[in-house]
Amino acid sequence: MVRKTQPAKPMQSAGGRGTFQRIWEAIRTRREDFTAFMIHSDSLATMGAIHHYINALVKGGYVERINTRSKCNDQQHFCLIRDCGIEYPRLDAKGQPIQRDLCTELLWRTMRMVGSEFSSRELAALASTPERVIAHTTASYYINQLVKAGYITRTKARGKSSPPRYRFVSQRYSGPRPPVVGRNTYVYDPNMDKVVWQEDITHVDL
Repeated sequence: MVRKTQPAKPMQSAGGRGTFQRIWEAIRTRREDFTAFMIHSDSLATMGAIHHYINALVKGGYVERINTRSKCNDQQHFCLIRDCGIEYPRLDAKGQPIQRDLCTELLWRTMRMVGSEFSSRELAALASTPERVIAHTTASYYINQLVKAGYITRTKARGKSSPPRYRFVSQRYSGPRPPVVGRNTYVYDPNMDKVVWQEDITHVDL
């Protein structure tokens, strides 16, 4: 089995057009007035997933209701009031950003501000806040994926008693939104709206 890096390819969203991504794209298209049934027609997502995600968007302040239902069979209409771009907002059922995404925002911002070498433990400590402590494993995972995508360079290999050290490649800074890591197989940069690294697995007869 040979693993090789492929050239970056344009992509609509991180991880392809999954259910919530399709729902979000349909909402952005119909932004001024839409119903769950309209989104179902456009996205082919299940009604359960659509209701769940729209409710999360309402609670998160991305979408608001624009009509009052007087009968039980009246459709609820919505409009988009906060458009954060093509990448769908990752929210929990209460409309709060998912913890993992908040951590990557802190890591992405901090590694640029450091301006010198760092280890994964050092970056995790520097990026942590009193409200949100970032685990060393979270920082290590994110760093390793950004090394593959060229945002970070490894300046020192792991020694017997010392961890590897890294440096952020300032020329690769593309904007404030952190690159999204997808299951070890790709890195998507929402600032450029494209996949900047992805892994292709090719089976070769030995």
